[in-house]
Amino acid sequence: MSEFIPPNIEKLVKVDASDIKVGMYMSFPDRPWLETKFLFQGILLTTKKQVSEVRGQCQHIFVDREKSRTIQTAREPVPTETVAPPILKPVEKEFAVAQKVHVDTKAEIQRNLKRLVAGEGINVTRIRGSVKSCVKSIVTNPNALMWLGRLRSKDNYIAEHCLNVGILAIAFGRHLGMGLDELETLGMCGMLHDVGKLKVDQKILDKPRSLSEEEFAIIKDHCRIGRDILSQDESMPKTIIEAAYGHHERMDGSGYPRGLKADSLNLYTRMISIVDTYDAITTNRCYDKSRPATEAIKVLFGCRNTQFEPALVEKFIECLGIYPTGSLVELHSGEGAVVIDSNKNSRLNPRVSIVLDEEKHSRSPLVIDTALEGSDAAERTIKRVLDENEFPVDLERVFSFFKEQGDSIAL
Repeated sequence: MSEFIPPNIEKLVKVDASDIKVGMYMSFPDRPWLETKFLFQGILLTTKKQVSEVRGQCQHIFVDREKSRTIQTAREPVPTETVAPPILKPVEKEFAVAQKVHVDTKAEIQRNLKRLVAGEGINVTRIRGSVKSCVKSIVTNPNALMWLGRLRSKDNYIAEHCLNVGILAIAFGRHLGMGLDELETLGMCGMLHDVGKLKVDQKILDKPRSLSEEEFAIIKDHCRIGRDILSQDESMPKTIIEAAYGHHERMDGSGYPRGLKADSLNLYTRMISIVDTYDAITTNRCYDKSRPATEAIKVLFGCRNTQFEPALVEKFIECLGIYPTGSLVELHSGEGAVVIDSNKNSRLNPRVSIVLDEEKHSRSPLVIDTALEGSDAAERTIKRVLDENEFPVDLERVFSFFKEQGDSIAL
């Protein structure tokens, strides 16, 4: 059998398996991509696990030096050219599974938070089991759990926030092409990042007005408290502890509690800081109303280079799409609709459920694919994003209707 020679061979370097290192950009394996088990074409090797997997499958690889990076001790590089794994199941068919996973995981987080309040430790095994279930659903179709993350109650903000940061982080990692073990670690980072707030005075956390300097200092201490809580468990991975301690650090060193810059933060912590901010902005809190996802995206984008790493912000926006799942939008017809599923081939035209008529009054849900509606100016294509506080929508009702469709398809 003749040796495989990739295109643009003159720009690539052939590297034997034993010499493959973290930071190399694998343009091609030792055979055509379709003959391998890899899910993507072209990959920046960012972890030792990825290197081990490649060594196990290839005798040599072809490396693009220009796209390769020198890996620093703490700051892993952001994959620059990624292809998210394919959707394995339509969102309708994943809703039933995702709903059970969402309910069970939320309950598990609440149980563990109560354990902390009672002075007991976290049940890492049970939390990890819940995260595994989330990863499985998100790998199948991320939109189902991301949609469920929009269903919020006024109680248990910390539990719901931790759950949603975990879900969004896993979806983010999936978009970057991370492996299952990495997604589980990332999910754990998200779901445990705010445990320190359980030891902060609830009156300060719930204060609807501006905090005094003394009160803000108490709030900021939740990062240290979270680190100390998680450090009590010898089996807790250091990456998860670091995410709890460092998720309020900022790229330019303006964050807290240590004022560290990005080069001192690992990839997981840098990802959680972005997701944590996004979820906080898009959620109603005691001192601030939720803002549309598009506004949160503008905030993140405006803070790239200062607070957040530019490449990661851009990848997170790619992951969410132009109109993130759960967004309330107005169609050119004047009707209001909730985004229920992204359209990979047409990001400006997702599937939506029309829930408001032209006068913005509630109506029976109607699911349509805006990509099938014709031109951009067609009546049932998206015109703009609406403020959910100005036009309240019963998301539970919307979800129930859409889930019924999924149940009927499953039958």
